[in-house]
Amino acid sequence: MNKSDNFKNISSLDLFRGIAGYGVAVCHFYYYLFGLSYFQFYSIFFVEFFFVLSGFVLYPQLKKVHEDIANTKIFYLRRWYRTIPPYLIALLMYSILFSKFDIDTIKYIFFIQNIAESFTNFEYFYVAWSLSIEEFFYLIFPICLIILKKEKFIKITLLFIFFIYLLKILYLMLAVSEEFYRIGTFLRLDSIAFGILIRIFFEKIKNNFLNLASIFLISISMIYFEKNIINLKSFELFGFVLLIQIMSINMIVVFINLNKFITNDLFKKFFSLLSKQTYSIYLFHFAIIYLIEINNLLINTSLMFFFYLTFLFLFSTLFYYFIEKVVIENRPSYTKKIIIN
Repeated sequence: MNKSDNFKNISSLDLFRGIAGYGVAVCHFYYYLFGLSYFQFYSIFFVEFFFVLSGFVLYPQLKKVHEDIANTKIFYLRRWYRTIPPYLIALLMYSILFSKFDIDTIKYIFFIQNIAESFTNFEYFYVAWSLSIEEFFYLIFPICLIILKKEKFIKITLLFIFFIYLLKILYLMLAVSEEFYRIGTFLRLDSIAFGILIRIFFEKIKNNFLNLASIFLISISMIYFEKNIINLKSFELFGFVLLIQIMSINMIVVFINLNKFITNDLFKKFFSLLSKQTYSIYLFHFAIIYLIEINNLLINTSLMFFFYLTFLFLFSTLFYYFIEKVVIENRPSYTKKIIIN
């Protein structure tokens, strides 16, 4: 068995997930409340980290679907138990905050608000775009595994990525907007598939020096993209998204390699808590920012930022243990024990 199939309790990945979650929350705080556009640019990377990490941790479950079609139902139920209840609670909150209960709400319920450009009249649950990508990947990729069950898992994954890239090229030829190219539901499914490839090929790409060198070079190139993000030409836009995908791959490999240095049990528990918080942080942080803005609470910026992070930490912790965990513990299980996401 490939060693990369034996990943368990990787504290460094818990930390990685926590950094991604809080990274998005911090970037949006400074972008939406202070109009600092470069923070919006940075948030793109933190969201991308989530996509790649999702593919990485889901590989064992998807492998079970490929090996036995009977596991498909369990896969779907486990994913939906994990993601749908908190999402619907968040959607209800945003709908109340923005007084929106209409056709756009229905689109959010079924995760279809970003299947086409300008598909909603008012995008009041903006962060849901990435969740739609996740949900459609959960839905579509197992179907591909079933249809092509006689093919090797790696071949199916590569074919899946190839098809998404054909779709990307088609959209670029149609002069799609920069924003939709980045958040369009069916245009970003490949990012999660890249996470699967990391899991499969980890032993061949785990060199820290090469990954760190790649992160450095891509970071330098991002100076250009940050300055010209609104006016990128088609081939530049294609390159930009591809580079952040590669950087995400490099980052996850580096973090996995750091795991051997995390030996303190207190750190492990704290990183595990950060990982548990991330879904609710991602779902609800924008609501907190909105409430700060409409109530003119920015009397002291430093104090408000501290309050914002503290409230996020406490709220997400309570939300996980009193709501998410209760649902997760009632999910159906596979016959054999697998990694729990």
